[in-house]
Amino acid sequence: MVKKILITGASGLIAGILIKHLSNNSNYDIYGIDKHIELSTRYQLENTPITEGQQPILPSKEKFYVCDITDENQLSHIIEENQINIIIHLASLLETETVEKINHINCYGTKILFDIATKQKHMEMIIYASSVMTVFGYLENEPYSSLAKNIQPKKLLKKITINDSPIPSHFNSSFEAYCNSKIYSEELARQYSSIETVNVKFICARFGWINTTDDITSDLYDWSDKSIWCSHRDLCQFIDRILEKQSILKKFEIYFVSSNNDYCWVDMDNCRQDLNYVPQDGAKWKTT
Repeated sequence: MVKKILITGASGLIAGILIKHLSNNSNYDIYGIDKHIELSTRYQLENTPITEGQQPILPSKEKFYVCDITDENQLSHIIEENQINIIIHLASLLETETVEKINHINCYGTKILFDIATKQKHMEMIIYASSVMTVFGYLENEPYSSLAKNIQPKKLLKKITINDSPIPSHFNSSFEAYCNSKIYSEELARQYSSIETVNVKFICARFGWINTTDDITSDLYDWSDKSIWCSHRDLCQFIDRILEKQSILKKFEIYFVSSNNDYCWVDMDNCRQDLNYVPQDGAKWKTT
């Protein structure tokens, strides 16, 4: 049976990577929504050279919808009319926006989506794009803060697990709001999954840093980024594993998703055990 997958935030970086990858698999029928058809602000933020007229990678025209995640009526119509089975929820405002806008889209919008999806008989699973930024507060204290200063730790770092308390960054109010929006949405997913009448599975993927160039060799990057970098190939592998093992997954799971980086400080053991996820790439600390 072909699975119908809806990707929210379809004009974004991660969405483009996944749309290109999943569209090559005949087992999946890919749909997308976004409130615009231009490249997301992520590209400009990373100062990636953009050619004139460059467009995001989107599903075919008849399977892409211009839709705001908070438009309950249109969103419900899209999901129900197309009998969507799986949602990969990527739509999110970055920490460059105001606190009010972040809360509106990332929290309120996500609640609308979860509420609609869990009422659909054909819905099977939601893969929620959380973030390693749910635990970025740990980087503000030793021994993890040395990474932000590009100081090589004297020993391997104790890894933060999914059982450790989330701690948002306090860098600024918008940064903290973004972290808290991911923490909020994870808890929201947990609550929905605990409802006995809800049969939808919720997978919260705490993605590491996924950059536009898929390159981590530049000295311009701090080790707070490099240590949690996730390559495009490892991102696609993770999604493949989730989709392949959907039937045996629990109703609610959280996974850290990064590449095999030196001094990676988040624990991916459950990702390896449950999904056989083995990162193929990684950032290495250069020794002189």
